[in-house]
Amino acid sequence: MLTNGGGVMERRICGRIAVGCRTVLLVAALTVLAAACRVDTAVEVNVDDDGSGAVSVVLTADADAVARVPELAGGLRLDDVRDAGWAVDGPISRSDGGVEVRAVKEFESASQLPAVLAEIAGEDVIFSEVVLQQTRSFAESAYEFAVVIDPTPPIEAFSDGALADIFDGQPFGRPLEDLIAEAGRPRDSLGLQFSVTLLDSDDVFNASTGSGATPQEDVAVVEPNIEGSTATWRFSYGDPQVAVSASNALKDTLAPLWLNIARAAALGFGVVVLGLAVAWLVTLLRTPKGRGRRATRRRQQRAAAREAEASRPRKRLLRLLVVDVHGVIVRPTHPLEGLLLPVILAENADVDAELVRDRHRKLVLGRLTPEEFWSDLGLGPIGRDVETRYLSSFKLVPGLHPFLDRVAGRGLPVAAVGNQPREWGMRLRRMAQLEDSVSSWLVSGEVGAALPERPLFEATRRVMSVDLYDCLYLSSVPEFLDAAADMGMATGYFAASPEDVQETEHPLIRGFDDILRGRSTGP
Repeated sequence: MLTNGGGVMERRICGRIAVGCRTVLLVAALTVLAAACRVDTAVEVNVDDDGSGAVSVVLTADADAVARVPELAGGLRLDDVRDAGWAVDGPISRSDGGVEVRAVKEFESASQLPAVLAEIAGEDVIFSEVVLQQTRSFAESAYEFAVVIDPTPPIEAFSDGALADIFDGQPFGRPLEDLIAEAGRPRDSLGLQFSVTLLDSDDVFNASTGSGATPQEDVAVVEPNIEGSTATWRFSYGDPQVAVSASNALKDTLAPLWLNIARAAALGFGVVVLGLAVAWLVTLLRTPKGRGRRATRRRQQRAAAREAEASRPRKRLLRLLVVDVHGVIVRPTHPLEGLLLPVILAENADVDAELVRDRHRKLVLGRLTPEEFWSDLGLGPIGRDVETRYLSSFKLVPGLHPFLDRVAGRGLPVAAVGNQPREWGMRLRRMAQLEDSVSSWLVSGEVGAALPERPLFEATRRVMSVDLYDCLYLSSVPEFLDAAADMGMATGYFAASPEDVQETEHPLIRGFDDILRGRSTGP
């Protein structure tokens, strides 16, 4: 059987080659070449805009090839091809009696394309020097593709070394020249078609064919057939090696349009700004000295101040007593550091003191509710109990109630101001039994501004319908007294105990006993 050169031996050789070569598709084609049949192979490369794409290999064998090698229709072993990541479809019977096998493999980036082409027939066997280069610029994406194609690779490259050992050194079981001699004209037995599609756009698509490593002068160079963004080259076995290339560029027509619109808008904006600047400069140069807007505004402010001063009573009338909650009504004067922080740390020593200070600042400005405050400190379940313990820890300043009774007897209303959330202020007022003796109780949580800022004093003035000039403000914080004095209020530095006395310009009041005795001293 090894010597008669019949179809049985050819089918055995075909099956053996299909197992040993890198891809079943091209092995079947070259095997049929020795049987004087017709096999065409089409390789298609499709490249998308992001550099990914797919390589398709389509093997088409005619009816004569199927008749002489029945394994092409149903006996090909394609497991190795699938294991390599190729999606295989076929063999599929054709209406003309032939068969078709299709294999597709995707690649994720331009750098992976050379390796995928090398899997078809082996590295540098048919495809070599593969280059796929992507370039990006403003409003344009471009690809350049190049490859050297050898339509006439050495047939020995598709054989199996194991066959050579079995057949006494002959890779196909018979001398290669005998197989080619029986084939007649190899050019009529095997065809190769190569196609490349770039970016699916025909904006600036080009394709060309150059000389390969071993050009033949007596054979015409295959020129590409270009349709849209696809270039196709067709070869026959025996054609010389050629270098083919293709390039395409995808232009974004909207980007330059928007760029020009942006430039025009920027130019228009610049013209407007320049015009305003020139107009301002001309107005400034033409305006006499002392007649500008700033000078006019200053004159108006001074006039308003003089008018207010002229309408102010020459003699101050005490119509409202304003007292600070912390330091005058209850102690300590600075409850955050002196009382609240120790209470919280006693409950949870792991709480960050800076976090407590930050949340307390938001709380007294009304930006956090007490429930949110305790929750942020990790004391949500027991927050209400901690809050009650904290408010119960305040101490009324000695002599407060007798003093308020004396003031009420003289018909002088009392207003309290302080840095507290509204709910805590109301609870503290009830706990101190001051609902009747204090006419107004306004805290920072209601106004959204904390002492020594003006809004809290202004809100008290509006509620009580008095002029700040006719108010006396008592506080243990010199900074608060300075702000009140700047607004025209009479001030008194309240020191509940000798250790509270500080250097200040405000009249010193040594507790309610001094007021009850009608005494006050300077610092």
